[in-house]
Amino acid sequence: MEFHFLYLEGFTKTQKQEISKNLQNIFCIPAGSIPLNRKLGLSWQNLSQIPPDMENDYATELIEKAEKFEPRVSVDEVTFHYDTDGNVIVDIALEKRGDDGEG
Repeated sequence: MEFHFLYLEGFTKTQKQEISKNLQNIFCIPAGSIPLNRKLGLSWQNLSQIPPDMENDYATELIEKAEKFEPRVSVDEVTFHYDTDGNVIVDIALEKRGDDGEG
């Protein structure tokens, strides 16, 4: 699965780099695999579902985890695309949340 982060207005280049790195790490960790922080990461159970169900469940979890573990952003939209090899590409549109997540 490949993640593309699309930033709406208000982010600096440094913020985009930091946030992209943080979210990429969060989204690539299987849920429950980090001792002392079992809620970090995404469940891989949904990946075996048919695409419409997988997309809905996966998008919901992406939104929840992004907003919990990266307080600077709010997810505006999640869309899924498939390349010719069957790989999943996830576009995630992000908007700035309050004053760097403090509001």
